[in-house]
Amino acid sequence: MEITKVVQVKLSDIQLDGANVRSDLDSQFSKENLQELADNIRINGLLQPIVLRGISGHPPYDVIVGKRRFLAHQLLNEDSINATFSGEVNDMKALLLSLSENMCRQEMNFEDTSKAITTLYKNFENDERQVQAHTGFSIRMIRSYVGIEEQASDKIKGLLKEYKISMADAKRAIEASQGDKLKSDILIDELVKLTTYEKKRLVETGVKNPDAKADELLQEARKPKYEETLILNLPLKVHTALKEAASKLSMEMEEVTMNALVNWLKTNEFLVEA
Repeated sequence: MEITKVVQVKLSDIQLDGANVRSDLDSQFSKENLQELADNIRINGLLQPIVLRGISGHPPYDVIVGKRRFLAHQLLNEDSINATFSGEVNDMKALLLSLSENMCRQEMNFEDTSKAITTLYKNFENDERQVQAHTGFSIRMIRSYVGIEEQASDKIKGLLKEYKISMADAKRAIEASQGDKLKSDILIDELVKLTTYEKKRLVETGVKNPDAKADELLQEARKPKYEETLILNLPLKVHTALKEAASKLSMEMEEVTMNALVNWLKTNEFLVEA
């Protein structure tokens, strides 16, 4: 696909026909963010053109990349917008382009991301490495989104969409419940109150005892265990690396740090498990 030169396109010639992956623009947060973008464009101008599907001179066109920039121009009552054209690309190519661009900008909500990645996963005949090759996302990230999209209850998906729970906790509830969605719905309400250790123990107990009730799993997870808190003064680049790893792996920073420390101790034979 070759992107064309930048041209001015009338807003009236542009439609939102589904090629863009974003659907999370109705929340109060998104509306405020969109107004901020519009204000920025009004002051500084459009710094990057949008990408349209179609051929220049043959409207209507579909927004592949830049839905928020297009909507911001509507807020500003602009007549036209700078755009480039992708040509008549197919739906899957448009989806890939939109997903890749949006993941690098304002964080997409869970629903949009998981649906896009799962659609690609199914299109590539459940080959996660094909999805990785086309998007650059880690295998673990792809598995997380596909797994949650296919196994999570409507309640858990809703909480993810509203940013009320993390992907890590959603995965824990699913794994601990072993396919029982009613159980996972009970667990997710209490999971957010548990410590990292308690969450880990909840999952381990749920996997070992798939027939256990939710309250039994929570009771076992909350059993006291001796823990010692260690405060580390990390260099900024290490902290940044841990934060990036946690985000890409859908884990908490404490969990990533613990895994890294344990693996180092094992590799250097300071920690030997029985």
